[in-house]
Amino acid sequence: MTDQSLANGNHSAGHSGGAAKPNLGAAVSEIKSAVTDKAEELAGRSTQAGADAVAGVAKTAATLADSLSEQSPAVAEYVRSTGQRIDRLADDLRDKSAGELLTLATDFGKRQPLALLAGSAIIGFALARIVKTGLEAPISRTAKSEAAAGIASSDAGVAS
Repeated sequence: MTDQSLANGNHSAGHSGGAAKPNLGAAVSEIKSAVTDKAEELAGRSTQAGADAVAGVAKTAATLADSLSEQSPAVAEYVRSTGQRIDRLADDLRDKSAGELLTLATDFGKRQPLALLAGSAIIGFALARIVKTGLEAPISRTAKSEAAAGIASSDAGVAS
């Protein structure tokens, strides 16, 4: 093999490496696009589920207002107007993308940092209670069934 053939081999290898770079860039771009599309789809589903949950709270407020209307009309009207605002929030959640909602939350946080902090704390406490209750329920059921099995087995031992 001559120096010239080695040089030609190296030169052609350089061309194949250069061709790989654009292909790699195209692959990365395609993967990025697919991941972005999937993330937007998942965010859209979450937004829809959140909007449905918020709408459920609004319906509950309306039902509560109806039941309070005879006993306390002023409180019923306050609950009804709050429910209507919550329903408008649900509509806004359905109409906006996840990016728009994030921008709105960021803007609100800049304008009302204490309200955002208080709301975050309330949501955090509520989620902690929900998680704690969810974790305790299976444990207490298991403990009850084990206790019942223990009582049954001790009763069986006494009867023998």
